[in-house]
Amino acid sequence: MAKSSNLREFQEAILLKLKEATSQGAAESTSRLGVMVGDKRILVKLSEIVEVLPVPAFQQVPFTQPWFLGVANVRGVLYNLTDLAQLMRVSAPAKSANQRILLLNSHHTTQSALVVSGLLGLRNLDDMQVKIAEQDVLYTALTFVDASLNEWVELDLDALVQDEVFIQPTI
Repeated sequence: MAKSSNLREFQEAILLKLKEATSQGAAESTSRLGVMVGDKRILVKLSEIVEVLPVPAFQQVPFTQPWFLGVANVRGVLYNLTDLAQLMRVSAPAKSANQRILLLNSHHTTQSALVVSGLLGLRNLDDMQVKIAEQDVLYTALTFVDASLNEWVELDLDALVQDEVFIQPTI
């Protein structure tokens, strides 16, 4: 029982940070949400996410790209679900209970959610160094290295939501 309590506390702490980041508005935070997308460590700006949830039941949509999982009803609102690992063309592990959806801020796009392989918690860019590297992963901006020499890439959500492939996932 303690394990589910810790997970709940972890998710509540992330939600609190998301709300703080949204309320700060113009002040750019150096905190990022660390997530696993396939075998890659990805950083997502807190202001770009409204909520983090377990993957809900969803309805598949015929004649769409394999990375477009379908639509899900989240508290009465339909969200488009995108498997971010498939879209970014990175190797993805099998489905697991660790998968989560990131509900995107409507400032960027309407009713879209990204499925990630798992949460890695909050990360601070001040604790990392920028790495000069070739961008081998789609929709990423800068690459960082943390104190443990783990490589992180920052998701470029603006590039993602403006990509015609993402906007129109039909075959």
